[in-house]
Amino acid sequence: MHGPESIAGRTLAVLLFQFHRHRLKIREARVPQQSHVVSHFRIRMNPPFLTLPRRPSLPLEAASFLREQIVRGNWPRMLPGEMELARELQVGRNTIRAALAVLEKEGLVRTASGRRREVVGKVKNLRANGKKIAVILLPEPWHRLPTFSLQWVEALRSRMQMIGWHLQLVVEPTAFGCAPTRALESLLSQHPSAVWLLYRSTVAMQRWFQKQQVMTIVAGSCYAGITLPQVDTDFRAGCRHAAARLLGLGHRSLAVLAPAVSFPGDDESLLGFREGAEGASVQVLPVKDTKASVIQALQSILRSRARPTALFTFEARHAATALTFLAKHRVAVPEQMALVSRNDEGFLTHLVPEPARYEQRPDAFAKKFAHLLTTLSSGVPLGQTKHLIVPSFIRGESLGRAPVP
Repeated sequence: MHGPESIAGRTLAVLLFQFHRHRLKIREARVPQQSHVVSHFRIRMNPPFLTLPRRPSLPLEAASFLREQIVRGNWPRMLPGEMELARELQVGRNTIRAALAVLEKEGLVRTASGRRREVVGKVKNLRANGKKIAVILLPEPWHRLPTFSLQWVEALRSRMQMIGWHLQLVVEPTAFGCAPTRALESLLSQHPSAVWLLYRSTVAMQRWFQKQQVMTIVAGSCYAGITLPQVDTDFRAGCRHAAARLLGLGHRSLAVLAPAVSFPGDDESLLGFREGAEGASVQVLPVKDTKASVIQALQSILRSRARPTALFTFEARHAATALTFLAKHRVAVPEQMALVSRNDEGFLTHLVPEPARYEQRPDAFAKKFAHLLTTLSSGVPLGQTKHLIVPSFIRGESLGRAPVP
């Protein structure tokens, strides 16, 4: 089980450490004092973020970074493994071992036989400083999240930090299984007063939090029978718009690549698309989140007698796979087949033709989450509060009229 991971300590601090490591290696005489944009985030080099000491030793720099993460409470019990730390800090394993040896001498961590390093030194008590805590519960590490999710989480962290809140990430895959009770009870005992944000949550998880009457917000949509407050994209409206645009261009045979394992927002997406495509033929092909599965579905489309003239994908990466696959098989986009993606990723702007897609606004999401968090923590019951944010349409270059038979 991974310990809680603070956004400031995990996202920004790793980037700052890597920046400082690069500065040491190239031995620059000056460090920029303004800001640098790194992977869509604006990183400030001044407090309140980490202050990295100027030392010539990379192991000592790594030790300083790890020490501050422990002090901040990002790893309250166990440190990640050596390989994971080396990968995140982009240093060698020997550097990590040397840094951990420094912390062991300081009495901050200790090595248990056959286990990862255990935190034994005192850590900063956030609650003692009067900070309120919000916890985002994740099924996988933060660095695997889609770009949009990383952006709204970072925007939310900034908003909450300004009003004295501490935002943490908790990665616990077992909490997303069919029987999450034990894992969730353990997590709740560690954070009894936190407000919880559930990301890509399962129906079992939502039911558990609703039954426990814990302060909870769903980052996404609720399943049937769940009355927790939620914030999500208005996928139904966006997908209805996409289908209507295709029909307006004369397309009457449409194909949809939909996730084989769907969430409530995916179900709403398909419902909206069918509403907008009323009167047209809609072929839905369930796909796993792998290139091989997407290619198999595309091969099925090309083999069909009545080949669709328009393709709608849920995921941006599936749109990229489709675009390159169709080009390989000499199917011109948009002349022979139009293409629209429900989701957006930055890399789509580099594709030719650039796919039509829908853009979500991270700041709008962060603003809604911040409002709900502060409202819940003040004791005001929210009940079934549903906030849906309409995405913006980006036309791109992959929309065209239906080909004449």
